[in-house]
Amino acid sequence: MKKLTALLALAITLAFSLASAKEVTVSVGAGQCWKQKSDPQFAVWLEDENGNFIRTLYVTQRASKKNWRFGPKEGRPESLPVWYHKSKNESAKTKNSPQKKSGEANIDAVTSATPKGGVIFKADIGSANCKIFAEFNTSFDYNDTYTKKNSGVNGQPSVVYMADIPSNFTESEIRLKLTGTGSPDGSDGKIHPLSPLLTTAVKIVKAVTVCK
Repeated sequence: MKKLTALLALAITLAFSLASAKEVTVSVGAGQCWKQKSDPQFAVWLEDENGNFIRTLYVTQRASKKNWRFGPKEGRPESLPVWYHKSKNESAKTKNSPQKKSGEANIDAVTSATPKGGVIFKADIGSANCKIFAEFNTSFDYNDTYTKKNSGVNGQPSVVYMADIPSNFTESEIRLKLTGTGSPDGSDGKIHPLSPLLTTAVKIVKAVTVCK
């Protein structure tokens, strides 16, 4: 009897979870400077209202696997410093998509080679209030301020977009806003104030949106 009750409770919990799940479509539109000297690397993830990391929704393969050309063994934390710090380098948890290999584990994040013209993917964001973030960076993205001499491989720092998604998501579309940059040297995971000296970095994407 106890076993039956436990199974019934589990079934109710699973049914409630499925009913409360919220699937959305995330669209990353390629901007004027989507592809410069190298492909952009980016990650999209969720946090709760208090800023606690929930999970990664999407990350490019190179950033996930830390497969950098001529990069050090420890990778390049300055490429996507906010995501790396928030996710605690959860590279090993990701999967290749959309062609999932036979026997591969089911996990949250979707990875792929950098798309040539942006990307659209579906994601389950749950039913509670949350925040969605997207961080972008292009290597060798130099300008008059961020030069090869003073900014290494990175050039301009990563740019971070963010939006609040309420539990009663009724809008047809929520657009993420450019909110700041990552640490230029990858030393921390803070979102730093947006610099007016950025040029091509703020043109990597045209828009990042979430639709029902």
